[in-house]
Amino acid sequence: MSETTVIECPNCGATFKAKSKAALGKKVACPKCQVPFVISTQSSSPKSKKPQQAAAQQDAWDDLWDEEDDLEASPPPRETANRPRGRSAKRNPSSGDSLKWIGLAAIVVVVGGGIGLIALSSGSSSSQKSTDNLASKLMTKGQSEENTPEKAEPDNAAMDVVQVNTAEPKAAAEQKDPAVIASTIPEKPVAPMSEKETPDQRSLTPAQAAEAHLLVYQIVKVDAGVTSSLSKATRNQKLASDMFSRGIANTVDQELQQAKIPSYLSGTTQIDLEKKLLSLQADPQSAKQVADSINKSVAIKVQVAETPEVVALELPVDEGDELDYKIDFEIKQLEESFSKQITANPTAGASVLAQLLNHHLSQAIPEYIPETLKLDLESRKMTVHLTRYPEMFLYSRINKIPSIPVNVVPIPYTIRELRTPDQLKPTQVTFKIEGFKNDHTYRFEEGHSYNFDRGRVYSGLMFPLTNVITGYISDSLDVNFVEKTVTFQLDHEPGRNLSKRINESVFNDTLLSDQPLKTGPPETPFRTPGRPNKLVVMRINEAREFSKSIFSDLNPDEVKRLLAKEASRMNSYFNGDLSGFIADSLEVDPQQLLIAFQLDRTPPADLSKMVNSLFFFHFRVADEIVAVHDVQYDPESSEKSMAFQFVNHNAIGPHIDRDYIRGKTEEVLRYMLHRYVPNSLQMDFDQGTFDIKMRIGGNEQSEIQTILEWQGKNKIDMTYVKTVPPQGKGKAHPLGIGMVTGSGAGMAVGSSGKLATGKYLKVTIQYGLYAGKTNIVRSARSALDGFTWIDLKTFQVDEAKKEITFETTGEMNVPALDRLLKRQKFYQCVINSEALPEPEDSEK
Repeated sequence: MSETTVIECPNCGATFKAKSKAALGKKVACPKCQVPFVISTQSSSPKSKKPQQAAAQQDAWDDLWDEEDDLEASPPPRETANRPRGRSAKRNPSSGDSLKWIGLAAIVVVVGGGIGLIALSSGSSSSQKSTDNLASKLMTKGQSEENTPEKAEPDNAAMDVVQVNTAEPKAAAEQKDPAVIASTIPEKPVAPMSEKETPDQRSLTPAQAAEAHLLVYQIVKVDAGVTSSLSKATRNQKLASDMFSRGIANTVDQELQQAKIPSYLSGTTQIDLEKKLLSLQADPQSAKQVADSINKSVAIKVQVAETPEVVALELPVDEGDELDYKIDFEIKQLEESFSKQITANPTAGASVLAQLLNHHLSQAIPEYIPETLKLDLESRKMTVHLTRYPEMFLYSRINKIPSIPVNVVPIPYTIRELRTPDQLKPTQVTFKIEGFKNDHTYRFEEGHSYNFDRGRVYSGLMFPLTNVITGYISDSLDVNFVEKTVTFQLDHEPGRNLSKRINESVFNDTLLSDQPLKTGPPETPFRTPGRPNKLVVMRINEAREFSKSIFSDLNPDEVKRLLAKEASRMNSYFNGDLSGFIADSLEVDPQQLLIAFQLDRTPPADLSKMVNSLFFFHFRVADEIVAVHDVQYDPESSEKSMAFQFVNHNAIGPHIDRDYIRGKTEEVLRYMLHRYVPNSLQMDFDQGTFDIKMRIGGNEQSEIQTILEWQGKNKIDMTYVKTVPPQGKGKAHPLGIGMVTGSGAGMAVGSSGKLATGKYLKVTIQYGLYAGKTNIVRSARSALDGFTWIDLKTFQVDEAKKEITFETTGEMNVPALDRLLKRQKFYQCVINSEALPEPEDSEK
């Protein structure tokens, strides 16, 4: 066995063995704390202070590291202090392998008893700051070590020699740029830093210093009223604590902004009342000013220690994904001198203002791409391009630039990823639902709350998909509440941190798995939004009356009577309350206890729970669906066009963005008009035209009035112009719903599929439901008895396929066959036939 050398990490004290002394002078990453260091003769012998601890650690690592294994190579740390800014410098092709993140990266607790530091990288190339309460994620050192997974054994890759001595004295380390220090996270608590001990910040602006540091204050006093309220919340104390924490954090944020502390990053304050911690991002030199502002405010219900713990955070690095991000800002305020110049000479004034803003942004915002700024002073809009996804409070950083002549605010939902044609690749991705942020609020119990909880999951996921994640393909989101999966499509390949960005979205409570279950090319669309796709037949098995519980022992005749009584009102119970339901498509067969309706999608796995949860639906359907039929639908023959003219009083001015208005209008139309065809809106602000498509069959006057009223709320004066009826030549359903394939209106009428002519045929009958009480084979045979043209020797029944087959020796009477099938309780039958060769002796 070769000679081994004992190595000790200068950071955490862990010891392990190297294969030989040849490892001396090489740089490795500690297998315990992951901090890189250079192996030296000083670090190759255990400390004399802790011989017992060193021995215990050695025994533990002996189990994980084999004596014959080489030490793992570790790449040099990525330098950020002098990295090129903007697109003028060529990007490092390997930068895509580095950790992408924005927002808070680490947080520390120091409370005497060995509480350690936890790194909280957001891990997203295009994520907003995490809305999770960072303080709530703190844990003791012991808990952290218990939950640390064992590290895999290193491979035998050769180690690169790096001429860097990481075991330098503490005093020298403190003189380094905080952006460089940030890559190393110490295990021991960071000592409080007074203003005299603050690292030299001359290389950082106040805004950069704020981004590079997290200040963690100990809460020394909590308002008696808050304490009393928390003590009374015995059942939901965690929820109450979180609610108070968020409320006080918002108050602190407002107070610090009003105090005009120049380096404070608005929106970064987070509080954990359980652990008595308050954290925020600001320049450490402003730490006492921050504490004084908090403690002197009457509105803030907590007081903090004057001296915080300071954690160095790594400044955001270049994303490395070769994408540009486009974002719009509203110009809230313009310096008076520029306003006068622009009023006197709009063209020249706007040009000078654009040049000045471009200069300021190029100097102060590293991610800004020079010369991409565009001004629309008529609409008071400023558009810029960035090299990375904009952080939540970018507008605050812009407003704090010295001498900048504008004050801006973000326009909602206008962040766009700019991809080249080569970067576009439609992809479908499926994630597993791991849980919910507030599990106790999502019960999914079968009852009236089921559809409500279901809708909350959908709307919560739709927010990040349409407002945070760009490139989402409209109407591709599908949530399987039985298998607990989420599937959607993007116009590009998903990034590695896609689920993290979705999980951290402020309005989403659904937690997706870190990695997708499946990724691949888009599959066949599961829905045709607003247009009929499938007809579903379900069977009633229980009934209930108003204000009474469900009765499962009612006489079948009584259930039929109740079903017939409710049939005329049934459509109104489903309209708007059953996701995907096509208006006025529901049919009822009281005698067979069946209902059938059309959906704009394939039936979801939990459809029976959705139907049984409808508030005014006084019946229960069986879990198993009776039948599902395809629907034929001709848009040209079943849809009308409605035209309006409008005047937008806010087309010029703040708060109004045209894309935003279109998006909101689309939402209103989908929600208010059951026959509106989604994505058919054509809204031209320059011409003032507003055109949509609607399925025929509704109350047109009511539809027009709804559109006029809701657009009036957006301060848009609408005038109805005309309606163009369907222009197709196909046969349209009078109510604008689809025609069930080969079966007319669905349940009530028999059906004929592909029928051949001649005497010698092979006939296949597919039935959707058998409601008889006798044996299926015997009942089917009884239905065919008496037809002389049927060769009963070829008669067969496949109950698994719900299929009856036989051959004929004469002309087939389809109507008579259909009537006898129904008489024997076979429903939703589709009859197909194919020609057979004539027998050789047929002429004789």
